[in-house]
Amino acid sequence: MHYVASKKRWLGLAFRCATRKPHMQALGATNGRHMEENKFFRNIWRINGLILLVAGILAIGVLTFAGYKLYGETTHDRSARNIVNIQEGSEIKEKWHLGYMTDIQGTSYVMVPLNSDQSYAQSYYSKSASSARNYLFIDSKNNDQHWLFKNNEQLIADKTMLSEHGYGNEERNVRAILYQVIKKDTDKDSRLTSKDLKTISISHSNGSGYKELTQGVDVFVGQHTVDENTLLIVYQKQGVGYSANVSLSNLALSNEQKLPKVGP
Repeated sequence: MHYVASKKRWLGLAFRCATRKPHMQALGATNGRHMEENKFFRNIWRINGLILLVAGILAIGVLTFAGYKLYGETTHDRSARNIVNIQEGSEIKEKWHLGYMTDIQGTSYVMVPLNSDQSYAQSYYSKSASSARNYLFIDSKNNDQHWLFKNNEQLIADKTMLSEHGYGNEERNVRAILYQVIKKDTDKDSRLTSKDLKTISISHSNGSGYKELTQGVDVFVGQHTVDENTLLIVYQKQGVGYSANVSLSNLALSNEQKLPKVGP
């Protein structure tokens, strides 16, 4: 009897162990899946946090750069060319200086611009403007000197050396010099600029014989050397286009004609 009871107890224990092992295995597998899922979500959170950190650093960098550029734009000196401020009562500091010397090909002369530098405060920034106001011609042989204008009130918006016609020559002699001059504030903005009406003028290559060809020009389109003595210029006055010839010998304007209209 004792043997039978012991055998029954052993069989019961074996049965409980056999039935408990699959349950423990299933529980272990479930816990393993939970741990893997928790690890996966932790990695996702870490990646998201890293992305947010990088995005924040980039945003701070962009905002810092934009603020620096904005500060620079609003506080630095703003420079311009071919602007003469003539506003009365404004605090303008004006300095005069000579510019770079230019050789006039085919002559013994050089020309040197007289520039004005104006600086003035405007709201939260300072502004400066440099402009050519006159030209000094110097004969390098005898040091003879003369100015193109008797005063410095005008703005010389542009100058062009007019050379002899002949594309085969590397060095072509200058026959005359063409100028675009601003003498009046025609748009009433208290400044002389290229937006004002222009006077197209000309001089010999040594700066002598200065002559105004035409006034009140809205737009100067351009010029073309026809031959060694003739120049063609095209320009617009009061919305009407014109062409004309200029003699490079006596600096006279001739044959001025309106440009044909297009359409009815």
